[in-house]
Amino acid sequence: METTVRKTLLVVSHPAVLETNQVVFALLRQQGVDVHLVTPSQWRHDYSPSPFVPSTSPELEGVHTLLPVLGMGKPQRHRYRSGVGSLLDRVKPDVVYVEEECFSLSADQWSRACRRRGIPYGLQAWENLDRPLPWPIKRLRSLVLRHADFVLARTPAAAHMVGVWGARGRVEVVPSPVPSPFSDNRPRHEGFVVGGAGRLVEQKGFLDVAEVVSSLPGAEFVVAGDGPQRSALQEAGVRVVTNATHATMPQFFSSLDVLVLWSRTTPTWAEQFGRVLVEALAQETPVIGSSCGEIPWVIGTTNGGIVVPEGDKDALRAALLQLRDDPGGRAKLGKAGRTAVEAQFSIASAARGLRHVAGMEA
Repeated sequence: METTVRKTLLVVSHPAVLETNQVVFALLRQQGVDVHLVTPSQWRHDYSPSPFVPSTSPELEGVHTLLPVLGMGKPQRHRYRSGVGSLLDRVKPDVVYVEEECFSLSADQWSRACRRRGIPYGLQAWENLDRPLPWPIKRLRSLVLRHADFVLARTPAAAHMVGVWGARGRVEVVPSPVPSPFSDNRPRHEGFVVGGAGRLVEQKGFLDVAEVVSSLPGAEFVVAGDGPQRSALQEAGVRVVTNATHATMPQFFSSLDVLVLWSRTTPTWAEQFGRVLVEALAQETPVIGSSCGEIPWVIGTTNGGIVVPEGDKDALRAALLQLRDDPGGRAKLGKAGRTAVEAQFSIASAARGLRHVAGMEA
């Protein structure tokens, strides 16, 4: 009788300090992969400036190791204080997946530890711009990529960038999962409700959207989020929802007629994904996006909306009028978007992609 060998995958991830970001690894464990998760023992972020201790998915109880870090709360500049080598020696993984960027200190730390032990490893890639970096970081990035066996690029632009920077291993686009339960009950409302969501900062273009929406008879602009532009948006007549949570966002998206993501490119940033687009489409809410960064790729991949040139308010107004006056067209875009999200941005598709690229298939 042939015996199936259960392979061991060690995952290192600061995003997985949140249980919602552990779902792919929990599913892999259910599918028979011997997953071990490593996260910082404490973390902080914009929405939680005070340090917090990560929670653990029930499927990962007993295989979630919390290690202290230097640089807590700094995604690219944290590194583990100790325990990296001893953990690798104890777990003896077949593969290590470092869910960090190739130029991060953590990726460099785990890359060195894996290379010393001859353990194959891979990385995650979101970065879509060749931003200026100090030469020591560029050298670190080059070494990490040169020895990486695989890279999970979250977008085609990210895949291109790691190739430019010297990746020699397998590079494949595996979109990030966006867990979002579908709400069958779309609230009825009067008028035309345009929505936005995210950090209320200048590069997201919320004030421009507010200006355009205010010129449309019967239209209302509502935004879920918080940030420096909250007061300015409220003064412009925008309804700002500051108490939204992960649990309530599906209901928020389903209450909209259309979601707009009007990001602006800066010298050091372009939209890396546009998660809110996928979350809205999961609720069959069509979207309009600017041509910034990866927004056109997300909308083109899902066929769930309209892309307009970045900064072109007239084009944005025309797109809003088109959707306002065509409820059937809105519904068609929303349904196409939901179908694509379920197929390409689901937990199952992300787990399947990681398992395939990391060579963990039976």
